[in-house]
Amino acid sequence: MSVHNFKNTQAVVAGNILTGFADGDAISAEPNEDKWTQTVGADGNVTWNESNNETGTFTFKLKPESASVPILLQLYKSGESFDVMLHDTSLNKRVTGEDCRIQKLPPFTRAEEVEALEYVILAAHYKED
Repeated sequence: MSVHNFKNTQAVVAGNILTGFADGDAISAEPNEDKWTQTVGADGNVTWNESNNETGTFTFKLKPESASVPILLQLYKSGESFDVMLHDTSLNKRVTGEDCRIQKLPPFTRAEEVEALEYVILAAHYKED
């Protein structure tokens, strides 16, 4: 039997361990393009196309009071690239991104209840192990 616990997943951005995640899908990561596509000719012959696109996207949803918010804001303002690493210790799964930048800041919204801040990070080199 396997047990899932969010605490077994660590998110590291520019050497900083992120904390203060919002409820729900707090962390997600995916490549920006399919590795393989196919072209089918008129005679039914299939040609496989392998993509060289190594880019990917990381999305983090944080509570507004998270200690990680000022860190991400500083990274955005600096415009400098950084690395991202996700590690799920229970599944021994690792996802990394190199030469990353924050796409844009979350919108400024206020409501009756606290709403998550969504940070989208673009990676030039995305890899899943």
